[in-house]
Amino acid sequence: MGMPPPPSGARGYEGTGHEAPPTMAGTTPQAYRQEEAPSGGFVAQAVIPADRGPSPQSTLGLATYSGQGPDLWLSSCHGGAGTSTLAAFVANSASAGRYWPAPLPPGRSRVLLVARSHAAGLQAAQAAVGQWAAGVLPSVQLLGLVVIADAPGKRPKPLSDLVRLIAGGVPRLWELPWVEAFRLGDPPDRAKPPPAYSRLIRDVDGMIAG
Repeated sequence: MGMPPPPSGARGYEGTGHEAPPTMAGTTPQAYRQEEAPSGGFVAQAVIPADRGPSPQSTLGLATYSGQGPDLWLSSCHGGAGTSTLAAFVANSASAGRYWPAPLPPGRSRVLLVARSHAAGLQAAQAAVGQWAAGVLPSVQLLGLVVIADAPGKRPKPLSDLVRLIAGGVPRLWELPWVEAFRLGDPPDRAKPPPAYSRLIRDVDGMIAG
């Protein structure tokens, strides 16, 4: 499967809202601004910061919305994880930033967590996976975790061991190698990423279609 062209209008998750979902009683939402996702058709409601989210907490807050979101949300476990770049490759997807995109009931969102392979990134991913596994995010369907290399070359063994440990807690794990072109600022539609990116796109397309 070849690389699809980047979806037009793929944008980050921002928004304005006023109302916390009933399932998040006791949390304090904050106003934010929302651009329309590629698929359109949804209305932003509220954002709940990570430090006021459900326990066990992680580095991700909750961004609630109503209506139809994109086919796939990409959630960053930490800053600089690479969700915006991935969103340029995966059709009808959008970056949710450092938030769990949580539609109001009875909706469910498909989410991929994204993290870099350095220690801080993996620890943030581990916390996010633990939060999802605790069952406190009933409106989130986690498809898996994408770990993107934080540097060229071989990964140190302690970090590889941590990746394997985290992998046991997610439905799927994808590991993407370092791409020098991204570091140099080449637009995703002009870069030629390794086959691992094509495999990720093929797998995700199949999961969504199925």
